[in-house]
Amino acid sequence: MSRLAGGLVGGVVVAIAGVVLVVVGVSPRSAALEAETNVVVNTDRPGIDAHNSPAVAVHPQRRDVLVVADRIDTPRFSCSVSRSTNAGVTWEPLPLPLAPEAPNCHGPDVAFSGGGDLLVLSTATGGRFNQPVGVWLQRFGEAQADGAPVRVAGPEAFHARMAVAGERVLVSWVQAGPAAGEVPLGFPAPPNPVMLARSDDGGRSFSAPVRVSEDERRVIQPTVVSGPGERVVVGALDLGADSFDYRAEHGGQGGPPSTEPWRVVSWTSTDGGASFGPVTVVADGLVPPSRLIVNLGPAPSFAADPSGRRLYAAWDAGRGDARDVFLAHSDDGAATWSPATAVAPGPRGQFLPAVAVAPDGRVDVVFYDRRADPDDVRAEVTMASSWDGGATFTSTTVSDTAFDSNIGFGSAQDLPQLGSQLAVASQDSRVFAFWSDTTRGSTATNLQDLVMAAVEVTPKAGPRRALVAVGAVLFLAGGGLVFAWRRTKARS
Repeated sequence: MSRLAGGLVGGVVVAIAGVVLVVVGVSPRSAALEAETNVVVNTDRPGIDAHNSPAVAVHPQRRDVLVVADRIDTPRFSCSVSRSTNAGVTWEPLPLPLAPEAPNCHGPDVAFSGGGDLLVLSTATGGRFNQPVGVWLQRFGEAQADGAPVRVAGPEAFHARMAVAGERVLVSWVQAGPAAGEVPLGFPAPPNPVMLARSDDGGRSFSAPVRVSEDERRVIQPTVVSGPGERVVVGALDLGADSFDYRAEHGGQGGPPSTEPWRVVSWTSTDGGASFGPVTVVADGLVPPSRLIVNLGPAPSFAADPSGRRLYAAWDAGRGDARDVFLAHSDDGAATWSPATAVAPGPRGQFLPAVAVAPDGRVDVVFYDRRADPDDVRAEVTMASSWDGGATFTSTTVSDTAFDSNIGFGSAQDLPQLGSQLAVASQDSRVFAFWSDTTRGSTATNLQDLVMAAVEVTPKAGPRRALVAVGAVLFLAGGGLVFAWRRTKARS
């Protein structure tokens, strides 16, 4: 090929490359979620424990350090705590010291203080019906226990959860009455109020608890959210007039759900948790999806935008194909809530959502999803992400395999428990999701493993100006080469 012809070809190639870059640069890029291969967290394999209801915490300075705690329902009530220093690639157990009067741990929660100390909250159970005997908080330094466990609440304190901001630790729970010890799997008649205790020294000591909820309410599974400033919000599931589930009148046996509607509610404090205002309804008229065991019941999920401007609540409701996951938000400190939005509606059941908010405001919701199974039994785990405050979502399946959602404590009574919650931690470009997987289990063993997925997140993008600019330069350069070729040819 002559130099003259080569100049023409080169000019055309450069110009075409420029056009391609311009087209790519002006084209919008869709959001994408890509889950990595699942990792089993619990190290007791082969084993027979039922791991579920995870809670996760991420170190505030070392973002690859994760701690997850989970509840164990069978063969005996217990818990486990696991730690990863490489963003969940590998895990190791973290032994949890127990107070002398604590026979076990159950229903744990985890968080990091502002300085990076790990806090583990757990409830000890005992007696004839495995009732709570107390709630304790244990501090850790670098994977080492720091001091003895601190007692936060006494007997019959159910569903303890915490929120940590700096050295402030807020713990909420349901304080059942003394008669709770005679009501297996349920609560006695109200009052069984939601309570809250506060620590300003990183959990080394706690104030006397204050009452959050009204006496007449049948509320379970409170979740506390801290900030900004002195604002504290506690959300919970209110069973309304459903005494059938609340008092376990079903005797722990499966069957038709209650016909009494439930609701999701919240209370707000503007003085750091010293007092709370009246209840606010987040969502009303919820159709109970199934019977529940109050002690192990489902928890609505709450999370705050890091800016403090918006609070989110997620829950599930409905039966059969109408059982969906919903999201609502509040922009006024939980004084009012938006109408609920179905996150990723589809055929068959979706349940137990967990919500988290990334530093850039992206909302991530993780939940069990049975849409792929016509029999509405085998579940996968779906993650849905929103970059517009929950108005629209991009979703994907993050579990490697589907598994039987009817395996767990209570399966022999047709009331299986897959846990009270999932867990999700959101970072700028990745999300960590945790759930209970029954692949190795059966209705005879009720075995459940704690499984996680790291999900890479790519946001939607508009025109990329730099790419367009480079493409334009190449197009002009290619055009210049072609023009020069034409002039040279005309002279020859």
